[in-house]
Amino acid sequence: MDTDAPPIDALKQYASQLDKDIDLGALALAMVAPDHEGIPVDRYIRHFQKISDEVSGRYDALISDGAEDDAGVRLAALKYALSDIYDYRVDDAHYEMLESADMMRVVDRAKGCPNALCLLYMDAARKAGWLVEGVNFPDLFLCRLEHEGVRIIFDPSQQCKILEAHDLRGIVKNALGDAAELSTDYFDGLGARETVIHLCNHLKHRRIAMGDYASALEMILRMRVISPDEYRLLLDAGVLYARLGNVSEAIDCLNEYIDRAPNHYDRQEAQLLLDELLDDR
Repeated sequence: MDTDAPPIDALKQYASQLDKDIDLGALALAMVAPDHEGIPVDRYIRHFQKISDEVSGRYDALISDGAEDDAGVRLAALKYALSDIYDYRVDDAHYEMLESADMMRVVDRAKGCPNALCLLYMDAARKAGWLVEGVNFPDLFLCRLEHEGVRIIFDPSQQCKILEAHDLRGIVKNALGDAAELSTDYFDGLGARETVIHLCNHLKHRRIAMGDYASALEMILRMRVISPDEYRLLLDAGVLYARLGNVSEAIDCLNEYIDRAPNHYDRQEAQLLLDELLDDR
């Protein structure tokens, strides 16, 4: 990450990068750095590297002591660094606050929402060359570690508790009702870019709830820089431009969204808003 580049320029480098080449921690920091003017991200970058070094050191020690190089020992090394050493915990008291999803504040406080905690585990694993992805279950973001065909789903919010099928079924039923069942869609892994977008959606929604539409729109524009193919952001941008009175930009975004959205009903919803804006001009 070029820490001296202007905020948007610092993000542009990620737009065309393959997911495997993205420095996940650096990207998460770059998305919120413009909100912390005057605070350099270098120390946060160094912190992520220290976490990675702790993971590698613990892993090497476990292997030297005779542990098998399996998914479990890799999870143990991650837990040792992030939970035992740096004491990252879920932020129950401020779950809905901006600071629980802002990666710079998460590091400052060693607390964050489940998405932020998962991102930290993913970043440490990626730096070690391991495969850990986000898993977006209903109302809860989890991590999936995979090694040599073995998959472990764990919850960083519960000190890396390994979740079995009955645990996951309980999560789904608590979120969606007793009739809900596990779906294969819930097990789809999210890579670096998707995980950052997911975390930034939390920041966007919270800023909207606070009535800070300008700040929410700014976050959406950053998200569009790193994920230009994510057409759904166009609808969000169009709605916020309209709320801020920038009708011309709102119309442009909605027109582009209607051109790109594959679902007829989604296009219909956007068309209704677009018609209202055109009628009021």
